[in-house]
Amino acid sequence: MRFKPLDSLISDDILAENIVNINSQTLLKKNTKLTAKLAERIKGLGFNSVYVKTPEEDALIEEEVKDIINPEIRRKAIYDIKECVDIFKDGLSKQKQQLMYGDAGQALIKTIDSVAESLIDELLNSDDLKISIMDIKTETHYMYEHAINTAVLAIMLSVKSGLSSKDMKNVAIASLLANVGYTQISPEIYDHENPLTREQQEIINTHPKVGYDILANNTNLNAHIKSIVIQHHERINGSGYPFGLKSAEIHPLTKIVMLADVYDAMTSDRKHRKAFAHNEVLEYIMGNAGTLFDFDLANTFSRCIIPYPAGSYVKLSNGIKAIVIRNNPSHPLRPVLRAFSIHGLLDNSPEGYIDLMEKHNLTIECILYE
Repeated sequence: MRFKPLDSLISDDILAENIVNINSQTLLKKNTKLTAKLAERIKGLGFNSVYVKTPEEDALIEEEVKDIINPEIRRKAIYDIKECVDIFKDGLSKQKQQLMYGDAGQALIKTIDSVAESLIDELLNSDDLKISIMDIKTETHYMYEHAINTAVLAIMLSVKSGLSSKDMKNVAIASLLANVGYTQISPEIYDHENPLTREQQEIINTHPKVGYDILANNTNLNAHIKSIVIQHHERINGSGYPFGLKSAEIHPLTKIVMLADVYDAMTSDRKHRKAFAHNEVLEYIMGNAGTLFDFDLANTFSRCIIPYPAGSYVKLSNGIKAIVIRNNPSHPLRPVLRAFSIHGLLDNSPEGYIDLMEKHNLTIECILYE
């Protein structure tokens, strides 16, 4: 099974997983042959990528690529978040018209608490706390999918960091609510196709403060959660927003959520840009460890991400093309590979087996989709 952007599909590709919406309706069944017409239909549904079958290569792959949480629980969480945020937004609008505050947040927090609990339970019962699957997002529900992904990543990092159950719950709830301030910003600004103007960027930069204010006025959430919401775009060198806080001024739990938020946002397709490759984002985070992000947390986070899932095609620094057959858990940037010959066939000779932990002179240059 291999992740592929729709733009890279070829006529022989076979869908490896059902395409399912957040209402758990199957839109296209696995094993479907992906024609150009079907690819356009999938795009029209808001998807930009799929998983395809690679039968010959799959026989060589030594580890399964799977979601860290049950896909049905993920879809239900996205649906529940969308429903409660939409109701909350409508409630805020009515309260503004009536010049009152207070009631709109009750249903929101009840649902958010339930979703946070379900995600924490899933991750605490996971066999392996590593992210190997590249999540398939849609343009239509990006904000809600991003909230769930950020929470999953932040909970995973919380577990690895040995946080208490109370702090883990605070991290989960804050991750789910981090972008609630966007409910008060015009979709034309945050859901844009062109680069933001300076004035639009200034409006975008208000969303942590806006989110804090509406949560403070409409919920009884604790100070830890509200601090994370207002600080999740701060950076430890003071270059973030809205206040330009430095490391000692930033809540320790915020430093977990900011990493999760950045990673998922950068690896997601948006209308105004394509997703960055997972290895590039991981390198960005590690390159800025100790500058933008907490060094120890970034180091722990990097060991939880598998940037080259089994089945990925890659190009090496010596020009050789290969398929990832297994990852080295402690060194995710140096997996075990099987090379392709110049004829495009897998090289099954001993020379075709490449363990990058042993080949110190080789690095992966990029992921290939064709």
